[in-house]
Amino acid sequence: GYLDKLHNEISRTLEKINSREKYINHQLEHLVQEYRSAQALLKKTIYFKITEVLERVKQETEEKGSSMTDGAPLVKIKQALTKLKQETIQMDIQIGVMEHTLLQSKLKEKSNMTRDMHATEIPEATVGAY
Repeated sequence: GYLDKLHNEISRTLEKINSREKYINHQLEHLVQEYRSAQALLKKTIYFKITEVLERVKQETEEKGSSMTDGAPLVKIKQALTKLKQETIQMDIQIGVMEHTLLQSKLKEKSNMTRDMHATEIPEATVGAY
């Protein structure tokens, strides 16, 4: 009899607990749904952010890899060097022409001076020139 009484009390207590649990679950069901929705949204957001960062890193890696194997910078450097060499040659030619012109001018001036020194008459136009 004592065990039956204890069994009945335990059964009633379990029923009360079950009914309260159902009541609490019913009351909090919308909060649980909101929590699950927020958790799913967070997972999606994190997944997309990670995917975005991963794609950017892949792209940067590919760009760096292609630029390392790409000969374009080397070709540009070679072209610049060739252009510099051509400009140097042109400047050397211009310097040579200038030196030749200067030498011709000095020789002409020396020739004129020598001629003027050996001249017996000094023209009036050249008297004030010196």
